[in-house]
Amino acid sequence: MNRTIVWVVAKTTFREFWRKPEAVFWTYGFPVLMTVVLGFAFQPKAPAPVPVVVVAGADTSALQAALQASPRLHVEVLAAAAADAALARGRVALLARGTPQAPVLRADPTRPDAETARMLVERALRDHTDGPGSIVPQIEVEDRPGSRYIDFLIPGLIGLNLLGAGLWGVGFNLVQMRTQNLLRRLLVTPMGRGDFLLGFLLSRMVLVLPESFAIVLLGMLWGVPFRGSIAAASVLMLVGAMAFSGLGILVASRPKTIEGVAGLMNLCLLPMWLLGGSFFSNERMPGWLGWIADALPLTQFNNGLRDVMLEPLGFAAVTGPLGYLAAFTLVCFGIALKMFRWT
Repeated sequence: MNRTIVWVVAKTTFREFWRKPEAVFWTYGFPVLMTVVLGFAFQPKAPAPVPVVVVAGADTSALQAALQASPRLHVEVLAAAAADAALARGRVALLARGTPQAPVLRADPTRPDAETARMLVERALRDHTDGPGSIVPQIEVEDRPGSRYIDFLIPGLIGLNLLGAGLWGVGFNLVQMRTQNLLRRLLVTPMGRGDFLLGFLLSRMVLVLPESFAIVLLGMLWGVPFRGSIAAASVLMLVGAMAFSGLGILVASRPKTIEGVAGLMNLCLLPMWLLGGSFFSNERMPGWLGWIADALPLTQFNNGLRDVMLEPLGFAAVTGPLGYLAAFTLVCFGIALKMFRWT
């Protein structure tokens, strides 16, 4: 081994890196910035009340009063159908009905917060009555198809798959073509940037949509129901794939380095992984976090797909998500056309 050559190569590579402000920022500045932002967003504080729902009925007031006495519980009172839907969509961790002396508690034990909710409810009921041993709650396992955690998870996994394919499959490949000077060669051809970007986007549609249908079929083999319109779900997946691919094109329109585009993609991916509602419900996020979550395209896609997969609904149920994702696609693609550079 020639130590002189090794040292020269290491020194040259090091200097080349520091001459690229874009690479330096996304390698060092971006992680520090995200640490600061997330540190402010998730500062140590008292745990938020666990949401539970009480089924409306003759004994609702007594059971509601017993549970509301606990500061660790956030109690809603809903009709039976609405309570079932809230539990299925993860808006609440536990469903309760009956009386404080003979309660019936239902939850999906595979959900992370179900056991905590059950223990808090039992403690609140014991405090309301005569102490330990005074009540024996009847526990029901929420294992009906459409109400389990796996039923909630599968649409979220489809959304994450489309998001990753749009950013990594489109954005990363475009920047890689730029760094390899492949886009420079296309510059001299009689082809406009709009033609190239649209063709690139359509090619990704052919690749990513079969993956989404494969996840749907695999979920159905696991017992995940598909109760709504297949046509509505297919259109939603198509528009969602276009939205995330449009985001990938926008992210890749300017960066000249792999480090630059990787940082931008992480800037897009991290908020959607945390707040997009793929692994847990984001409907009970407080304040500005809830507003950001609602504005994310992944949230719109996940909510729309869950509506048409888990409920017998059609196009009317996904009009809002479809419109939002279509507008998001047009905005991303339009800005990318203005910003895109070949070199």
